[in-house]
Amino acid sequence: MAVLTTTIRQQGNSAVTTVPAEVIRRLAIDVGAELSWIEDGFGGFRVMPVSADAAKAVELHEAIMQKYDSVFRALAK
Repeated sequence: MAVLTTTIRQQGNSAVTTVPAEVIRRLAIDVGAELSWIEDGFGGFRVMPVSADAAKAVELHEAIMQKYDSVFRALAK
């Protein structure tokens, strides 16, 4: 697994970074594409191109996690 790094820099009132060419190639995205940043639950994020299917899956996941929160917490013990 390759480790890719970038630097956060100031641009106006925003913080920006570049997306490495290898990431653009692997995700098959173009300049101007929207990206979803999804928390992975381990202190990081998963980055993927915006898609209706992925957005629906995240919504369903959040609803299930919220509805059965106490069950999942009990199972974790």
